[in-house]
Amino acid sequence: MKKVSLWCASFFVAVSIFATPNAQGEERGIGLSAGVDYFSNYFWRGVDFYGENRGVIFPFVNLNLGQTGLSLGYLGEYSSEVAGDGATDTEKLWYGADFGLNYSYTIAEAVTIGAKVWYYWYYNSVDQNKKINANNHDESFATGTVSLAVDALPLTPTIIYNHDYYIDDYEGTRETGEDFYVQFQLSHAFRLTPQAALKLTAGIAYYNQATAELESNPESKKKKGISDISATADLSVTAGGVTIHGCLNYAYVPDEDWYRDAATGIANKHHWWSGFGASYAL
Repeated sequence: MKKVSLWCASFFVAVSIFATPNAQGEERGIGLSAGVDYFSNYFWRGVDFYGENRGVIFPFVNLNLGQTGLSLGYLGEYSSEVAGDGATDTEKLWYGADFGLNYSYTIAEAVTIGAKVWYYWYYNSVDQNKKINANNHDESFATGTVSLAVDALPLTPTIIYNHDYYIDDYEGTRETGEDFYVQFQLSHAFRLTPQAALKLTAGIAYYNQATAELESNPESKKKKGISDISATADLSVTAGGVTIHGCLNYAYVPDEDWYRDAATGIANKHHWWSGFGASYAL
């Protein structure tokens, strides 16, 4: 199943919203930002989501709700091949419109706690599954996320827990609420100039995917293990309300449940991909 390391995208959104302070250091504008990201590979939780070296486009919009710590978000998911040789039917199945509510609160500039609820709506999935898989399964799901970042320590140690709930139980043949994904991250941002920043992030993640096992398919099994050990370098430049960025990403996949393609048997432990994007903040 699905998300590119959204670390680049998440950092980019954060920079585009918060990189334009006024003279008193307070956030300027109405807290609305919008933009688009491109990644050369759609890497998500240990797998190439669209297949190896198949790119993805993420349009996004984010709105801060005043000084409450709350924000509303939208993220689209589209194969980059829609602008090239043409997306495959499988890629079209996973076209998404994702909607979320986010909350963040910092205590004494030492600890930041976060909570998110996102719904990933794969609006083509029912029709595309009828076309290519002879079923009417809806692949949409929701994720609840909690996080804790220790800002007072070097490299800002952060732990993030994601728990998924799938809408469709495949006629009662699969679990819908047992999947979870846990990440531990270290990161540091270097201020290169008043307009430019370089953020380095490294992390390790464990993924438990109970939805991979189907009672109707005896060859299927639950998948679990360390799904990715990742590193990201993201360079961003802001001028006024405009932010542009580029990033380079690497992921090592140590567990066979994730590095071996179930359909082809091909093993791929090493993943490289790049990304770039632009946004405008009001």
